[in-house]
Amino acid sequence: MEALTTSIVTGAAGGMGRAVCQTLAVSGWQVLAIDHNETRLATLAASHAAITALPIALDSPALEERIQQALEEMPTVAGLVNLVGVSRGKPIDVLEDSDWHASFAINVTPAMQLTRLVAPLMRAAGKGSIVNVGSPVGLVGANKPSYAASKAALHGLTMSTARNLGPDNIRVNLLLPGPTITEMTKDWPQERRDAIAAGTFLNRLCQPEEIANMIHFLLGPCSSYLTGSTIDMTAGSLWGH
Repeated sequence: MEALTTSIVTGAAGGMGRAVCQTLAVSGWQVLAIDHNETRLATLAASHAAITALPIALDSPALEERIQQALEEMPTVAGLVNLVGVSRGKPIDVLEDSDWHASFAINVTPAMQLTRLVAPLMRAAGKGSIVNVGSPVGLVGANKPSYAASKAALHGLTMSTARNLGPDNIRVNLLLPGPTITEMTKDWPQERRDAIAAGTFLNRLCQPEEIANMIHFLLGPCSSYLTGSTIDMTAGSLWGH
């Protein structure tokens, strides 16, 4: 990793996001960490001098302007990790429009906006890598159509932007994490965790650091010919959904 290069990470204050930010910071990246949770974000920023906190909701109308302002004080942008996600909604017969719109407003639109924002910066730098974090339900569906459809949209966004930006040496890939120990899952009863773990070929849940290591690989030079790809990191649990 070259010195003085910035990666943007959304959803930075969650379990996966923290691990990603800290892994990148230790590896030599400057990190612009974005999340709406100001308390957890401040704790994250205090953990490493290379992490800069930007507390803002991803559906804020001021998102792009605030990011542009923050980047003025940071090195060249070469990485973007669209990690933020919310799971909202009910089965289709009782699905509310507000949950449908909120799912896309958080899970899809910011990824498009940030990709659009960083593309000219990466183009000027002559390189870049973007990782969109999806979900297996984007392929196999879920009880929440709003969540599954928004994650499926990330696949279309990934493939389209990989086509758009490939000639500029900007790579775009989609990562599908498996069941991972995060802020949401760490409080699950052990019986539930064991049942979900049994659905994987490795018979265990994924650690956030394992997701972070894969993202670090996708952002770096060792994956220089990898773009427009869907990385299945579900340890086989994709087939059990």
